[in-house]
Amino acid sequence: MAIDWFEKVKEYYLGGYYGVEEVNKFVKLKKITSEQAEEIFKAKEEQDKQKEAEN
Repeated sequence: MAIDWFEKVKEYYLGGYYGVEEVNKFVKLKKITSEQAEEIFKAKEEQDKQKEAEN
């Protein structure tokens, strides 16, 4: 079974286990594209906005 790197990196980044450097490392290793990295960063921004709205 192949690893879905995009979903795995996104999950870890949104969970706080990976930072920006780690996400960019996966781009450099060609496991995800730079477009996918941007999508992950945007998802984090949305997650943060939702948390702020709840408080």
